[in-house]
Amino acid sequence: MHEEQNDPQTTLLDGLKVWAKIGVELGDTLKKVNETNDRLWRRLQFGTPVRTWQVASGVCPATGNLVLSLGSPDTGTFWNVRTFAIGGEDVNITAAGKFGLYVSGYSAPGFSPGLGALVDGAEYDVGAVNTMPYNDNYGADTIQVNDGEQIYAVIFGGTPGQTYVANLMAFAHNKAAALGENIGIV
Repeated sequence: MHEEQNDPQTTLLDGLKVWAKIGVELGDTLKKVNETNDRLWRRLQFGTPVRTWQVASGVCPATGNLVLSLGSPDTGTFWNVRTFAIGGEDVNITAAGKFGLYVSGYSAPGFSPGLGALVDGAEYDVGAVNTMPYNDNYGADTIQVNDGEQIYAVIFGGTPGQTYVANLMAFAHNKAAALGENIGIV
């Protein structure tokens, strides 16, 4: 019996079985790591925001306000607005009037939805000349526009016949980017 345990053929077979078992376990572990890596990569791609530029222009009417609709995110996404500018056709063109920037679930009806939807506007300093162009930069989540909402500017007291332009840059995020799932890190 003692000779069987020291038999080189038995020892070699036992060693090969151990190496085969380790090889199978290592292969399974590598497979799990690769699957986790693939899930993480897909999630990263799915959750990466996309930059969007929105531009609107219009000619101020003789009566009433000018509404410049800057659009709405696609269904299942939301925008984090980072920059906004409004004024005449370029920075060297002074444009009269005041503006309000609004986020609302209602369509831009041609008038202001009121302070409840205001997210930015011309400053009202006593004695100041309120003219455009105006531009601002915002931090993440300062102005968020969800699907089902739209963002638009309303110009009050503009010069009839003058062209006004507004633009914004936002990052479009997928609402389901987190997916609410455990990614199963090994």
